[in-house]
Amino acid sequence: MKKFFLSFLIFFSVASSKAQTFIQAMNDTIPDAGPVVSFPISISVLPASINSAFGIEKISFTMTHTYTQDIAAWLQSPDGTTVLLLQGVGGSGDNFTNTELKWDASTSIVNGTAPFSGSFRPMGLLGNFNNGQNPNGVWNFMFQDQAAVDIGVLLSLSITFSNDAALGVVFDSTRLPIVKINTGGVSIPDGNKIPASFTITDNGWGNWNMVSQTNYAYSGNMMVELQGFTGVYYPKKNYDFDLTDSIGEDIDTSLLGLPSENDWILKAEYLDYSLMKNSLTYEMCRRMGRYAPRTKFCEVFLNNDYIGVYTLTEKVKRDTNRVNISKLNKWDTTGVELTGGYIIEMNINGDPGAWNSTYLPINSATCTLPVEFKHVYPKADSIHILQHYYIKSYTDSFENALWNSNFQDPINGWRKFAGEGSFIDFLIVNEFSANYDSYGRSTYLYKEKITDGGKLHIGPPWDYDRAYENGTQGGWVHEITHPTWPYPFWWSKFRQDSVYMRNLYCRWHSLRETTLSNDSFLTFIDTTSSYIHDAAVRNFLRWSELGITDYDAQVLQLKDYVTQRNSWIDAALPDTEYVNTSANLPDVTICNGDVVNATVGGSWMFGYIWSTGATTQSIPITSSGNYSVTVSSIYGCPSSSDNFDATVLPIPDASFSWTSLGGNAYLFTPATTNAPLYLWDFGNGNISSSVSPTAVLVDTPSIVTLTVYGLNGCSSVYSDTLNQFTNTNDFLMPQNLSVYPNPALNELNISTKGVSVSIIEIIDLAGRQIEKIETTCKNSNCNFKIDISLIASGVYYLRAKTQNGNWETRRFVKSE
Repeated sequence: MKKFFLSFLIFFSVASSKAQTFIQAMNDTIPDAGPVVSFPISISVLPASINSAFGIEKISFTMTHTYTQDIAAWLQSPDGTTVLLLQGVGGSGDNFTNTELKWDASTSIVNGTAPFSGSFRPMGLLGNFNNGQNPNGVWNFMFQDQAAVDIGVLLSLSITFSNDAALGVVFDSTRLPIVKINTGGVSIPDGNKIPASFTITDNGWGNWNMVSQTNYAYSGNMMVELQGFTGVYYPKKNYDFDLTDSIGEDIDTSLLGLPSENDWILKAEYLDYSLMKNSLTYEMCRRMGRYAPRTKFCEVFLNNDYIGVYTLTEKVKRDTNRVNISKLNKWDTTGVELTGGYIIEMNINGDPGAWNSTYLPINSATCTLPVEFKHVYPKADSIHILQHYYIKSYTDSFENALWNSNFQDPINGWRKFAGEGSFIDFLIVNEFSANYDSYGRSTYLYKEKITDGGKLHIGPPWDYDRAYENGTQGGWVHEITHPTWPYPFWWSKFRQDSVYMRNLYCRWHSLRETTLSNDSFLTFIDTTSSYIHDAAVRNFLRWSELGITDYDAQVLQLKDYVTQRNSWIDAALPDTEYVNTSANLPDVTICNGDVVNATVGGSWMFGYIWSTGATTQSIPITSSGNYSVTVSSIYGCPSSSDNFDATVLPIPDASFSWTSLGGNAYLFTPATTNAPLYLWDFGNGNISSSVSPTAVLVDTPSIVTLTVYGLNGCSSVYSDTLNQFTNTNDFLMPQNLSVYPNPALNELNISTKGVSVSIIEIIDLAGRQIEKIETTCKNSNCNFKIDISLIASGVYYLRAKTQNGNWETRRFVKSE
């Protein structure tokens, strides 16, 4: 492209000490999508020092250029101080016509419209030039066309010095660490790192750090570029940098007490008027027991230009102090070594994706983009093709299992591939922050090596500067998603998983007790805002186009938001019976052996610890006294405890004896003869309420059952079997063997009289042996217990082998 040059310098001096303007006319083309072009102005007639009493006041220029958003401009002084004048303003509008950039103009250039005729505040602070430097020398106006197609021509430039000197952000000390970056005036690009020097001044927490200080906590070199997808278009930039040695090799170093690494980010928090949303979110996530990037607040100078408060932030990296997964080498392509670890990301940001989900996003009606995955570790340019296919296949398997109708299957459902806890905590973090940049954007996942668990987990959290916004205190973020960014179907499917929802409820309410209590949030906000307050005021003076003049109001707004949002989630995840661990047990008067239940509902959901040592949902009460129980939920709900007094009433003895009268006729005599009510059932359809009835039984085995009711309202049941076997070795001796209680729930008591027993068998009605037990009953009188808790409910026969080889049989019922 041909460049036309016609320029001359005109110097106007009006009452020389009051206003001096230097004008340069030209007709120079700004290369389309080209490099930065400098236009020098040499000055030699000004006082030897410029400051707030006399210094730079304004600059002006005229440029023809369609689509003004393409243009960026800077001014650099003789001492190297560089100030951003404008970048990305005006959208598709045309031209800068007699555009004046004055430090105290009422309208920021950011909020202006093309052709930008009139006076505007520049993005940077012109007052940074008035730092006592000698202004005599070369001043460089620098322009760059940052996009293709549209061409511009610079027609004139001027710079004015006067007594109405621009004011900058002036301070000599701060409680925050001070970071200084010097690129030698070179503009930091997007996508290609450039070298720069890097220093940190840090005298320790609570101590003052001096801007002029030259003894540094860290001094070295860096390679730096812009960071972020949309952040590169904001006036206050994010920076991604690597620490390097003198020959440009990466070095791992601890900065501001953070674990050693070489790769870091300086986050501008430009859209976060509290300056702490990322730090708050990450801190709460770490308190939940999950890794989240650590942050440190600092104030930053770029080429001697104060650019405000930043957070030094860890990048999402694999190491023992960050995402703690196994290292994966290039040659790990088979067997166990191939299984991990991996880090992948969902974030459509213009960089090539590794693969797309086979499933449409849940907002496909308004979003035409796919759910896209990228490689983070190993990096896309170094991952082996077999490793790529492995992590893709594993992620596909997770999605397929979650999509299928049997997705809740505990063996082959989605939990086979993914760690449920991380997906619950990730939802909680993104919901209490109402982060609409989450779930499908800035979302990381990592997979463990099979020897470490082998599952896919979601996290760590990333990028919350747009979270906690007014108007989002209600509603689930995963249901009211951004219409044009793709979100996977996962979160709507999780809502259909009853176990996931129970776990979510319990996890949320458990965390709300302490970790995520309102006090926990508010204390962190108060402590942080107090620490950064003065620096925050300076930050918003530096970036005055944001219009933030009351930082305290921004802090209060964040606190109000947090309490309102948490209250909404509390109400949206209400208590339900199936996860209520409440143990509210009244004092009871019960019959001996009756049971007390600790909870209502399925016992499999709870854990129990009774004062008796029992760990079952219910226990039989056999003696009067005080009892207590602690109930916990397998879903993590807070446990609860209660105690009660029990008064135990005796139960009548329902055992009986019988006398054969011949011809299958029997006389039955109860052990208790003074009860108010008896109920006999002879197993053949006949019943009796007599004390000692006579009955004729059938030839086949008959079960005779007696229920005795006592004066205190308690009852007891006893059963015996007659005419059971024709085998001469099988005989009945009702007084020799007692089996109780009958029916029984968890244990059978066995009592023998005058006979020893060597073997016990439990037989079902089909004649199958369910259990065989060798006893230690060598005496003629024994008492022992048999555990029947694992036997299904139903009717069974208990057979006991005596010392003479005969078998004695009893029938019992295993209750539910």
